[in-house]
Amino acid sequence: MRQPLTTSPDGTRRTPGRWRRCRRVTGRLLSQEEAARLAGCSKDTIVRARRSGRFPNARLRERRWVIPTDDLIGADLYRPLDIAAPADSIEADQATEPAAVQLARALARVAALEDLVARQDDQLAFLRQLAVDTLTKRGAL
Repeated sequence: MRQPLTTSPDGTRRTPGRWRRCRRVTGRLLSQEEAARLAGCSKDTIVRARRSGRFPNARLRERRWVIPTDDLIGADLYRPLDIAAPADSIEADQATEPAAVQLARALARVAALEDLVARQDDQLAFLRQLAVDTLTKRGAL
């Protein structure tokens, strides 16, 4: 059974309890195209984020979706210049570490990546051989 419409605190008419789940929007409302431009990503990324619920205050207005800048900031897609961004922890650590420690970390990472590539090469060779064996059994080769 549908609940009757009532007037919410912001003056819009909604079903009871609906406005309690949404917080009041204080920032500017952007179209999906403007949000993508501001965030430096594609419109498809904004659409996917909206559909997955990352913009809880996005609304359909005049058959177009509008997204508050507060939601863009909350989804970590936009960081305005006036908000002081905390220094990235990796960059902060690297600034205080001596060069020898940074070099050792880089060499360890290179060795780990070389090991990963070697394992993937082995798996690829195995899969190729498996494909050849399968095709040979079926008489395709």
